Amino acid sequence: MSEAIENLSAILLTLRNKVLVIAAVLFTGIIVSFQFTGPLIERMKNDLLPEGAKLVYVSPLEVMMLELKLSIIIGTLVVLPIIAFYVYRAISKRYSIQIPISIGKGQVVFLSVAVIFMFVLGAAYSYLLMLPIFLKYLYMDAAGSGVTATYSVFKFISFIATTTAIFGLVFELPVVLTFLTRNGFVKYQTLVTYRRHIYVLVMFIAAVVTPGADVFSQMMVAVPMIIFFEISMVVVRVLGVKNKLSQPDSSSTSRASERS
Repeated sequence: MSEAIENLSAILLTLRNKVLVIAAVLFTGIIVSFQFTGPLIERMKNDLLPEGAKLVYVSPLEVMMLELKLSIIIGTLVVLPIIAFYVYRAISKRYSIQIPISIGKGQVVFLSVAVIFMFVLGAAYSYLLMLPIFLKYLYMDAAGSGVTATYSVFKFISFIATTTAIFGLVFELPVVLTFLTRNGFVKYQTLVTYRRHIYVLVMFIAAVVTPGADVFSQMMVAVPMIIFFEISMVVVRVLGVKNKLSQPDSSSTSRASERS
């Protein structure tokens, strides 16, 4: 346990030393994306607002706060690859792992394309397939009870943006888990052991994403996430390798110095 805490402290120290770079990229992403949040909100409203439903704002700053939240989400998505790179480099240095992606540019290009493609695929699944069905169901359920659907623009658009971002990240699981197992950061058996815990975490995320919604709504979010996790497990089992993550001992260090 103490070793794990020590390793985590080393990683956090590395991130703290890079906080200026991370903050600069995040701030730039927020500033740039803020210029496009107005058309983005209008697009989401036209694409996903059920016919007959209305959007209202309930406070003077609601629209501006919504634009800021969308900018923060976009900025966070932009800075996540940089944070992931710093964490990977910190772990690699601590355990003296030979970074496989440094072998050739082809692997870097393949990994980058895979990450972008899977995120776009997940976002497209959420925005084009799941959300239209999900929001239509909620609207019809309310209309069937004789209730007029009037949504807060902040909550409605925030729900769409958050759900789309989450599914974009969930679809990264095959790439991330395969990368971690092939480099020895995580063992396949560990993922199998904690499968039930991951299921509970998925249900918690679904409850957070759909606050106040019924069980059907939560399952519409949770089930695709669980299915994709299981797909990721299959990919990891096929492509992953059982490398051991170990710190260099004194004998290996001395042999390396003798060869040099």
